Amino acid sequence: MQKKTKLIGNIIFMLLLLGATMYLLLKDQDLPEIRRLLQGASGSMILFAVLCAVMYLILESTSLIVILRSLGERMHFFPSLRYSFIGFLFNALTPSASGGQPMMVLYMKADGINMGASSVAMLFWTIIYKIALVIVEAIVVLFYHPFMVKTLGHYQWLFWVGMAVNVVSIVLYGIIVFSKNGARYIVRFATWLLHKRRERLEKKLDHMLEAYEEGALYMRTHWGTAGIVLVITLAQRLVYFLVTWFIYLALGLSGSTVIEVIILQSFISVCIDILPVPGGVGANEGFSVVMFRTIMQNQYVYPAMLLSRGVSFYALVIISALITIGTQISLVYRSHKQK
Repeated sequence: MQKKTKLIGNIIFMLLLLGATMYLLLKDQDLPEIRRLLQGASGSMILFAVLCAVMYLILESTSLIVILRSLGERMHFFPSLRYSFIGFLFNALTPSASGGQPMMVLYMKADGINMGASSVAMLFWTIIYKIALVIVEAIVVLFYHPFMVKTLGHYQWLFWVGMAVNVVSIVLYGIIVFSKNGARYIVRFATWLLHKRRERLEKKLDHMLEAYEEGALYMRTHWGTAGIVLVITLAQRLVYFLVTWFIYLALGLSGSTVIEVIILQSFISVCIDILPVPGGVGANEGFSVVMFRTIMQNQYVYPAMLLSRGVSFYALVIISALITIGTQISLVYRSHKQK
């Protein structure tokens, strides 16, 4: 009951934040002009953008299939895709996208998938997902640094903070995977910092480390699987960033390359994903406006933000909610039928 109340609270907070964001961003804008540009956008290009957004989740589900099958679990395409949509919904509704993976594990368990295997799969994929983003941004820093300086301007510090958070996360996961003692030192240090209820925290964290033991062993011995999933995840990241490119084309814009648009969208991901706001609502829209201004005229900035964010986030949230509701109804029906 407490979890449901918290989830409802997150939904209300996200809707209020969205309303406040749209009001602040659009209150001084020419709304009839924005409406005109939205109505004139190319439907075929918007369709390509939608396909890229859906492909993002298809590629995630493909990664899960590869990992779970390597663990000996039977996983098929449509159930895996359903879990990805469910994960997207709960990531969108929880701070720091923390709720998606636990819910995916629970729904997999309801379908008879071993909870240990699904937990390992989610940990494995999380690490590679972060590594993929760091690889993309490392390429940007090495080969497109002048463009990065020009477009980010005084927001470069936010980019480096985002990169640092991702790298630190990867390092901590790496310690858990490759050094059991190192992981325990981290636990001891954390409980020292949070000295209140120290014994209780240590027991809980020790239990978590034991649960990660199987996952750590798997990751140390499945480098081939890691390589395959990394390639898929890099494609997943890039196809998600392509949503903005097709929105750019939908508005009839030109002058920037597909690589430049992908880089801008990747900056938004790095800078905003670290914020503890459900779905990055508010911050994502605001920062998108800042980034889009570097490649398009002002009158196109807000239609581009509305379309890009609408396709890559809000449309997926609605689809994911419908799939989650359908899944829940199916589980309830199946439970009654078994009784």
